[in-house]
Amino acid sequence: MKLKNIVKIDWFCSPWDVNSLKFMKKYKTKYNKVASAMVTNLNLLELIAKEKKLTFISTGMCETKDIDNAVNIFNKNKCDFVLMHCVSTYPCDEKNLNLNLIPELKKKYKCKIGYSGHETTVSPTYFAWFLGADYIERHITLDRTMYGTDQSASLAEPGIRELTNILSKFPIMLGDGKKTITKEEKELIPKFRYWENN
Repeated sequence: MKLKNIVKIDWFCSPWDVNSLKFMKKYKTKYNKVASAMVTNLNLLELIAKEKKLTFISTGMCETKDIDNAVNIFNKNKCDFVLMHCVSTYPCDEKNLNLNLIPELKKKYKCKIGYSGHETTVSPTYFAWFLGADYIERHITLDRTMYGTDQSASLAEPGIRELTNILSKFPIMLGDGKKTITKEEKELIPKFRYWENN
């Protein structure tokens, strides 16, 4: 059977202990991920940073000092990283998302910032992008009613399809920021500016 529409996606995971990190080495993944719960495990962070792979560091359940410690470890080891703003509740109430932290993290740490959304809807992810998120992470599930901590905070196929479709349109819609009259507008000028034709 010939497979169609194959999409090649780089995969990686969040090791929750040193043995898991060692186990993952055999797969030679391109990236690493630090789960929010592991940010205070400084021994694990040191080992991850020593691998020098681009690492996504989730910041849920973290105080500023925890993020400072993680950033210092990755900077010391000259390992590229992305701080992922998130709130570690499943699902997260929209009033707790604190999306204004995204530009603040970017300003403070002068690094790429991502957004890991745990809310039940897709719209906060759009706002996160507009506020400067360079990377987007959303959990995916086959069925949001399934048993498990984060099923209701995940997106099923319709949600992830809607999200990716709209995010892909943003660069086109934003344009270059220069004021111009489009070709289509020029064609309408004689109709709407009728007095100029007299």
